[in-house]
Amino acid sequence: MISYYCIINMPGVPAREIQVLPASDDQSARKALDGVMSEWIGFSTACLYHGERLVEVRSNPDLGFPPEPLLPPAPADRKAAA
Repeated sequence: MISYYCIINMPGVPAREIQVLPASDDQSARKALDGVMSEWIGFSTACLYHGERLVEVRSNPDLGFPPEPLLPPAPADRKAAA
């Protein structure tokens, strides 16, 4: 089974935090990522992965980054939104 996990990057810190998420699909992984992001005050980016596949990269709006994901939605997500 391939797990969902996120990598939290902190500004100016060379080490990264990796956390496995309790998720079974991209949508539930994105929701689980919201909770992780709320625990890491001052993070710069949070990268969501499913195995080696990058799902989404989010940045911290408190640091002046946009609140939307930095990566465009996947083709399947664009079709669902239409």
